[in-house]
Amino acid sequence: MKFNTKQDFRDAVREFTIQEGRRIKFVKNNNVRCRAMCQVEQCSWVVYASRDHEDSCWQIKTFYDDHTYLRENSNRAANRAWLASKLVKKVRKYPNFKQCEAATYFRSKCDLILHRNSLARALADARNVVYGDEKAQYALLRDYTETLLKTDPGSTVKIGVTPLPDGQVMFDKMYIYLSGCKNGFKAGCRPLIGLDGAFLKTQIGGQILSSVAQDVNHNIYVVAWAIVNIENKENWKWFLELLHDDLGDYKANGWCFISDMQKGLISAMEEVMPQDHHRFCVWYLWRNFSKGIALS
Repeated sequence: MKFNTKQDFRDAVREFTIQEGRRIKFVKNNNVRCRAMCQVEQCSWVVYASRDHEDSCWQIKTFYDDHTYLRENSNRAANRAWLASKLVKKVRKYPNFKQCEAATYFRSKCDLILHRNSLARALADARNVVYGDEKAQYALLRDYTETLLKTDPGSTVKIGVTPLPDGQVMFDKMYIYLSGCKNGFKAGCRPLIGLDGAFLKTQIGGQILSSVAQDVNHNIYVVAWAIVNIENKENWKWFLELLHDDLGDYKANGWCFISDMQKGLISAMEEVMPQDHHRFCVWYLWRNFSKGIALS
């Protein structure tokens, strides 16, 4: 077995020993060779790797995989950095990943019993990796906007901010309508627009307001979307005004809108597009009736 660098070999050895529940130590570790042995004196487990004759990679030369003691459910090699590296993917996929779930994960995957303080610190590090990057990206929104407008002329991108006492501004909302989506909708989609809102399941939170249509192949076609802090009448009105400016007059084009009972959407529609063709989703009507909610 070969490795590109010595560090790759060391990482593989650590991963293997953690999975196997063993304690090892590196007794020879220099620029040309690296040997790892079991910390138990009576155990003969050993792995040895060195640079190959072409000096282009590291190759295992000796591997004696025979332990003379039972596996252990604690391992110092499973340190804070290693735990955090394993939790990053979990936190990205499950933003509300809890400490008890992390303990269960390592117990089932590696048969490790970890101290709660170690898990708490590793989980905090993993969240910093995931959400630290996410927060930093908000500072690049203006650059992102300029890039969109430069590469896709005719697009509409609006950013709303909230002034702060120190003169700085804080991100509030963002609206995006790409030129390609605009032209494609007008050229080949039915004049039926679906409006909906959904939660953003991140640490920062917020909601996404979206408008979608259906193309000639009966596939969902994204029209425009916006990121807002909360779903209410004010944000829906802001979104619909921008959408109306991009789509053109709703009466002249015969646009028909369909939605469920989104918070603030109905009153916002009445102000921005009075007497428009607005229908409600049958599935939401059925769900509300099934819950015993009286609809007017």
